[in-house]
Amino acid sequence: MVHVIAPALIGGAEAVVRSLAIATQRGGGSAQVATLLQGQGDHPFLEQLQDAGVAVWPVRCGRRRYLMEVTAVSSVLRRSNARLVHTHVYHADFVGYMAARRCGIPVVATVHGFTGGDLKNRIYQRIDRLLLRRFDAVLCVSNELRVTMLRAGCDPAKVHVVPNGYLAVSTFSRENSRERLGLNATGFVVGWIGRLSHEKGPDLLVDALATLDVPDAVAVLIGDGPERANLEQQIRRSQLSPARVRLAGYREDAARLLSAFDVLVISSRTEGLPIVLLEAMSAGVPVVAFGVGGMPEVLDRSTGWLIQAEDARALGSALVEVRQQEAEAKRRAAAARELVTNRFGPEGWLKRLDEVYAEVLGT
Repeated sequence: MVHVIAPALIGGAEAVVRSLAIATQRGGGSAQVATLLQGQGDHPFLEQLQDAGVAVWPVRCGRRRYLMEVTAVSSVLRRSNARLVHTHVYHADFVGYMAARRCGIPVVATVHGFTGGDLKNRIYQRIDRLLLRRFDAVLCVSNELRVTMLRAGCDPAKVHVVPNGYLAVSTFSRENSRERLGLNATGFVVGWIGRLSHEKGPDLLVDALATLDVPDAVAVLIGDGPERANLEQQIRRSQLSPARVRLAGYREDAARLLSAFDVLVISSRTEGLPIVLLEAMSAGVPVVAFGVGGMPEVLDRSTGWLIQAEDARALGSALVEVRQQEAEAKRRAAAARELVTNRFGPEGWLKRLDEVYAEVLGT
């Protein structure tokens, strides 16, 4: 088995591949990862996999050298004696598909979600949906994405719903996490983790904070991306002090810092099934999220706060509720932790994937 991905610095697909490869290794299986990289420097994604003992094949061909990447990945597949290729996100879908077909082996893809974005990005995603119709299997992380792929013309027999699993990591203590983020030990801390991009909706959180009547509230946004400059301007226009909204940048230890937060906000405009949701649930942190993508398939009033998409005022009201109803927030967080343990553990995740792999391989 070789996974193929073009890893960004931070992202859900990267977290899924990392967790899946490590869980496979720990379960006695073998998973290798071919990474399509643009530069020559180190990449934290590779380092994390290598530290866990996962075999990694870096492919460095430069920007838009797709045919060179296909040739390089084809070589990886032959050298690794791969029987199956599993791709993630449109760049890797194209390269992995072409390489697998060259080598005469089956190829499956996980659809993590479609972010929209600018015209170029939408064209790439449109081409990806057309290409996915040729795959031996398409794995969707939510029922909503399965409907999307069926509408795109995929064979229903080849489209499977396989929600993301989660490989738990230990968090720092609350005091340690807050110290690492430069926060006071007391106060109400609103957390946000993700890529600073339009589809992830960090601006909607800032809008909500501008209406929030909680004097001791501090928001910490962990991540980086193309919207950072716009977000900084929005914060200044909103007259929110730097002490109340902190852009913490990319943090490799983001999942371990969840214990610093009294609540995690997921303000995405579009989603698949975000790993950060499962991370927060596992860490026992209350979650307030917009009801997009696969979110309603996991979160409800018993396990968190699910609100109408892009409604910043409702988001602010939900944060006030979390602040004022501490016992209820703890109850929902405990129920969420139990849910993620029972439903999204690595054993069930690997079992479901193995069933799809066996079907594709005819074993």
